[in-house]
Amino acid sequence: MDIGTHSENKALDLIEISGGWRLVVSGKMEPFQIAESAVQQRHLSTHPNACLGVSFFLARRNRAAEARSMFNEIQAAYQSGKLVGRDNLGVELPIVDVHIRYYEDSPMGQVELDKLQDILGRVPATDPLSRALATNYLCNVAMHLGDFNLSQSYAENAIRAYLDGGADFGALHLHAHLGQIRLARGDLVGADREYRLMAKSLQKIKPDKKELLAICKALRSEAAYEMNEIGKSESLLRSALNTVEDHGAWLDVLAAGYRVSSRLAMHHDGLPGALSALAHAEAVATKREMPRLHRLLQLEKIRALTLSNELDAAGDEIRRAGLDRLAKRVEWDIEADWAMRLGSTAVALARYLIADRRASEALLVLNVAEDHAIHNGQMLTVAKLRVIRALALWRLRRNSDAINALVSAVRILGKQPFRRFILDEGNNLQEIVQAALDGDNVEARSNKLVRHRFRELNHLWTLQHEKPNSNQKNNLPSHVDQEPSYAGRRQYLELLAVGKSNKEISRALGVSQNTVKYHLKIIFKELGVNNRVRAANRARDLGIF
Repeated sequence: MDIGTHSENKALDLIEISGGWRLVVSGKMEPFQIAESAVQQRHLSTHPNACLGVSFFLARRNRAAEARSMFNEIQAAYQSGKLVGRDNLGVELPIVDVHIRYYEDSPMGQVELDKLQDILGRVPATDPLSRALATNYLCNVAMHLGDFNLSQSYAENAIRAYLDGGADFGALHLHAHLGQIRLARGDLVGADREYRLMAKSLQKIKPDKKELLAICKALRSEAAYEMNEIGKSESLLRSALNTVEDHGAWLDVLAAGYRVSSRLAMHHDGLPGALSALAHAEAVATKREMPRLHRLLQLEKIRALTLSNELDAAGDEIRRAGLDRLAKRVEWDIEADWAMRLGSTAVALARYLIADRRASEALLVLNVAEDHAIHNGQMLTVAKLRVIRALALWRLRRNSDAINALVSAVRILGKQPFRRFILDEGNNLQEIVQAALDGDNVEARSNKLVRHRFRELNHLWTLQHEKPNSNQKNNLPSHVDQEPSYAGRRQYLELLAVGKSNKEISRALGVSQNTVKYHLKIIFKELGVNNRVRAANRARDLGIF
């Protein structure tokens, strides 16, 4: 026997006696990396737990078809009575089946939720890791049903069960889910805190953590994007996306990564950039046979085309996605479209209908989606739907109602630093914000928090509109050294606010005094002030520093 074969047999023995797939959730991947190519038909009778563990491992490694084939062989052997004395497989098989189904991107609904609850009821109290895994997938299914209240409860229970079983590695996956749940509930600060806690905890564990670190960074990039921290979002995603793709991360992580990737590309390169990023993502979804990921990418494409006013192309995509029929229904079957449960379908479709001058139809879609989102604690979805509602009402010339809808969206989010999804709606929404600031609505005028947020958004839109492209940089006055970024303008304001003179600012930033005068003049105009003290006070009010 050669050394390689000997190592593979030792790995299979280790996996068998250590509980099969339990090694994976404990972060001990090396035995599986050795044994994955060694499993043969003859091992089913001698090492059934090891074979089941390898199928579990393969699903997580973007090899769901191989995992399913191996699983089916084990299940057939068990059902035919060939695996004598392996009664534990009666519980093990259903749990691993759900695990593989998740990586196959199979539909997850109420039937799967009921099945998992039945499995959980049959798991003995002395097996915390089986309880943890079953509860983990109850969390996932509840998320896809759109019930974030239930999903959060399952996530917290699963973390406790993983920790009871000594599987810190498995527990850390649930912090990723908790972050996504908090984000969906409108708690961006809480989501970012979960991801930071996850990243900090990962530094303390010894097993291979490359995949989990990449997942953490991909999710943090979405939180950074929502905060309008574009540079940070790009840096996090750039260092994570390839690993997330290669290591077979689950649907929600891939969807978040591709969503941010396409939106960053659109921010920098417009529609061509977004479509290029989405073409890559669609190729991955096709290769991995992930229909639900493909569905989300369709919605992202409809969004990019609609915001770019390419309505014919957006309409074609809507017909390909089968959404043209949904637009004509007064009553929606929420269960028929899982992405509708998460609000994604409703937001994309309603935005298109408004742009296509069918705002009344958009309101019908929004009514159904909003009722469902409120019932299930999806407060970020509620806020997004109300932003789109504001656009529909504005198009119908119901200006006061439009402003009230937007005020409601901002109040729902409170002090949470969501900025980007509002900014991305562009000029049409800026008109509503400006109308509110001009005093067209008493409620908006009387609320300090709303007024502050509207001023901040208006300022960010102004900076976005004035962001120079490569051609514009050459058109600056001859005495101006450079056009600063948004962060650069903030430096001017910070130095001004602590009482620095133009000469001192010029030395600190390495530019001429004429450049300082020019940019301060522009900044005063943007802030609507006429002196340095008022500029500093207004910048503080807007939260610029």
